[in-house]
Amino acid sequence: MKWYFLPGMGANSAMYDILNKRLQFEINFINWPKYIGEKTYSAVAEKIIEEHGIKDNDIVGGSSLGGIVALEIARQGKLKAVVLIGSALRQAEVCGILSLLAPLTSITPISFIQLLSGKHENVITKMFAEADPEFVRAMCQYLPKWVGNADESVPIFRIHGGKDRIIPCPKTGCEIIANAGHLLAITHAKECADYLNKINRQYQVHQADL
Repeated sequence: MKWYFLPGMGANSAMYDILNKRLQFEINFINWPKYIGEKTYSAVAEKIIEEHGIKDNDIVGGSSLGGIVALEIARQGKLKAVVLIGSALRQAEVCGILSLLAPLTSITPISFIQLLSGKHENVITKMFAEADPEFVRAMCQYLPKWVGNADESVPIFRIHGGKDRIIPCPKTGCEIIANAGHLLAITHAKECADYLNKINRQYQVHQADL
């Protein structure tokens, strides 16, 4: 069983640097693949599976868009679990205004992703410079078409910021960090790492009992 984690849209694996130092096990923090025209989350998921050799019984997770694509990876195999950090199970969970703004990314994709993450975050702003604007545009424009998670056979673990204005915090079914916003993997790295450590211990104990 291996762990793989995807970043948020417009970000890369560096967003997990602080979190990674607090982990008690290994996670493969991966970047978005080179964009060659994929228009759907499932197409991106297929490419990630191929590039990283993700197999059945692995655990895949991610932040924001990364969590959404993790759910699409689960559709294409038999993952042991999916872990969402400030992410969504369905399009309706994403802030309504963002769905309305998504078509505008054909004009201003980088401005849109800055709106998603907050211009005041220096770490994220630096990542914007390396983000492929065509990838950002395509992923934003697909959001209104995303059907959401339909596979109830895969366990899903969720941790969410209580003050997330991009993907508002679900009322049930997740661990809540009361004072965190959308970038909780960065702003509350310790709490996120503790949550991931707890999940890993749970599966290690289960495996030892088999």
